Amino acid sequence: MASRVISAIVGIPILVAAVWVGMPWLSLLAAVLAALGALEFYRMVERRETRPAVLLGIAWALGFIVSGHRADWPAPLVAVVGAAATFSWHQLRRLSGLPGLTKVFAREIGTGPRGFSDSLSDWVYTAAGAFYIGWTLSLFLILRGEMNGREWVLVAILGAFATDTGAFITGKAFGRRPLAPRISPGKTWEGAAGGFLLGTGAVMALSSLLELPVSMWEGAVLGALIGVSAQMGDLLESMIKRASRVKDAGNIIPGHGGVLDRLDSVVFVIVVVYHFFVWIIK
Repeated sequence: MASRVISAIVGIPILVAAVWVGMPWLSLLAAVLAALGALEFYRMVERRETRPAVLLGIAWALGFIVSGHRADWPAPLVAVVGAAATFSWHQLRRLSGLPGLTKVFAREIGTGPRGFSDSLSDWVYTAAGAFYIGWTLSLFLILRGEMNGREWVLVAILGAFATDTGAFITGKAFGRRPLAPRISPGKTWEGAAGGFLLGTGAVMALSSLLELPVSMWEGAVLGALIGVSAQMGDLLESMIKRASRVKDAGNIIPGHGGVLDRLDSVVFVIVVVYHFFVWIIK
């Protein structure tokens, strides 16, 4: 518990400071988090006997980060190029089982041949890692460049953290009924309700404090969306960990685990906040 608190005390100010000053520090931080998060994701799914293209997947995730502040490098282009490059690589890996090609490519691209369905599954996991952590974090950079972008990003991050904190504290104090025992036995309905309420309240307070151009009701709706999406992101990562039979995605953050263990709720929240801004406010 002490290491968890210390990590939060050190990490949150660094994250808030990067958001506050903006580029290039926020881009550098997003790139580091995207690379580490993608690596953690691929290491987890490899335990399910898949073979994602780890280096290409990380490069694809970083391509999305670059698209977050380069108008001449849009996300759809990164998506198409990344999909084509990784699909080609996985097919090359499959073809490495053919006579004459195995000796050339076996050392670089795997330990044996893969069927088409296997290689297609490998490609899907490669794409999932790039989108899950790379594309989502790129939305932070895009949103940061908008009007009141700094404030919107802070609301997303702090709202997600408030939801996590509320769920953790309420669950520890009052949790009785399991929320999703097959996915994450420690989560309870009481904790989910506490996280939802604290997240919603925090977003409404932050929206007013940071003078965002939203009404009280819009702030309440945004808070409710963050309160739900943060916990959905947490559950999704728990599902991935459970399927991969690991307790934590990594061990880089004392008391929290890996990068994905800290960002699992944030990546869902930023998608919600970004589209709320584009569809409702902009």
